[in-house]
Amino acid sequence: MDKPTYYKALWHNCNKCRIHYMSEAPHLKAYLCDECWNSMPHYRMEDVAPQRPEKGPTYTGAEWKEIILYTTGNLICLAIVVYYLWFK
Repeated sequence: MDKPTYYKALWHNCNKCRIHYMSEAPHLKAYLCDECWNSMPHYRMEDVAPQRPEKGPTYTGAEWKEIILYTTGNLICLAIVVYYLWFK
């Protein structure tokens, strides 16, 4: 004779009415009992259009002046770091 299958009792507290209820996956109903879950309104959206901007920000490109200033600033910072590491 086969033994009967037993289920583990999973008791939880309802977040709304604070009663005890059994559920195997309470997170699917936001830890609400069946009565509270059915009493709350449920909304469904159909035909949701993607929300994308028509045209995003664009960067036209760096000019030579910006590239030279940026590179010079980086070289000066690198020279200061090298000076402090090797000479001090």
